[in-house]
Amino acid sequence: MRRSWLVIILGALLIVEVLPSAHAAGQTFFTDCLPSHRAPDDPIVYPKQPGASHLHDFFGNTTTNASSTYAGMLAGGTTCEEPGDTAAYWAPALLSKDGTLIPPRRIKIYYRDRPKPDAKVIAFPPDFRMIAGGMASTGVLSGWNCDGTGLSPTVRIDCSGGTPGHTYVRGEVIFPMCGQLDATGAIVTDSADHRSHVVYGSNKTGCPADHPVQLPAIKVDIRYGVSDCVAAGCSLSSDMSGDVPGSTFHADFWNTWDQSVLEQLVQTQLNS
Repeated sequence: MRRSWLVIILGALLIVEVLPSAHAAGQTFFTDCLPSHRAPDDPIVYPKQPGASHLHDFFGNTTTNASSTYAGMLAGGTTCEEPGDTAAYWAPALLSKDGTLIPPRRIKIYYRDRPKPDAKVIAFPPDFRMIAGGMASTGVLSGWNCDGTGLSPTVRIDCSGGTPGHTYVRGEVIFPMCGQLDATGAIVTDSADHRSHVVYGSNKTGCPADHPVQLPAIKVDIRYGVSDCVAAGCSLSSDMSGDVPGSTFHADFWNTWDQSVLEQLVQTQLNS
């Protein structure tokens, strides 16, 4: 009997060791990342041009800056719970009405099997890049909410009366999930506007013929250290005069994951 229990315990320990640490929930896995740093850089829009962008909050990879390279990012550290997630995520900084920076508390990134759960999901190829959200989005694909509430186009919302522990203002961006193929049949990793190589699919028809590859459907939620953005007079570093405060909210994703870890998670969690 003692030998049987020992086998069971050792087997359980082996399972714990082999399974990745990203959290799984049905056909979704997610990773939580703390803020890393802040800089007026954007290595997708303004590569090798430090200071050329509006101010961004960076999450995940700790080395992301205007001069970052794919190879350099792979060697970087991460603020994410999943050690293989050395990808970079960033969004415009949030400010109060007097210009004080409001710190983000954390970002949660969901990787989902949409638009068609029964379709095969293909992992992002190495060095894949995209931007989503802001006024370039169609439909309710980016905006602001309190935990569990619908999205608002403006950041001027008050979450202070919510359930204890769920009173923080939160920004949300849903990324497109249907990828394009080039003439050789490879997934296109970027485009001139950093958006056109990916589109949103339909849960009825899936991905369209011109963007036929179902990639992981990313949704990011960024929780900020503020409960009442009406009183704080919140706005974004990307907002311009005349913009609805917070309406330019967007996020950038650069796939610099440990590629083998990402592919394993996609296969075991989204295609299982």
